[in-house]
Amino acid sequence: MPAADSNGRPRAVVFDLGGVLLDWNPRYLYRKLFDDEAAMERFLAEVCTLEWHHAHDLGIPPEQTTAPLIAAH
Repeated sequence: MPAADSNGRPRAVVFDLGGVLLDWNPRYLYRKLFDDEAAMERFLAEVCTLEWHHAHDLGIPPEQTTAPLIAAH
């Protein structure tokens, strides 16, 4: 498949942040934000979970998924 059509526009765009093409791991970011590795792991296990991210992949708005976390923490 050609990369562009006859007008020079891309024919396809590949977008992936799920670890297929790009190595995605939230720890890369959160290690810069947390001084304490154990606190970061607790945050990832209780707040910023893979299930929380999966809900966004399903199209659930962050406003909906964040409110219960704010109430719990």
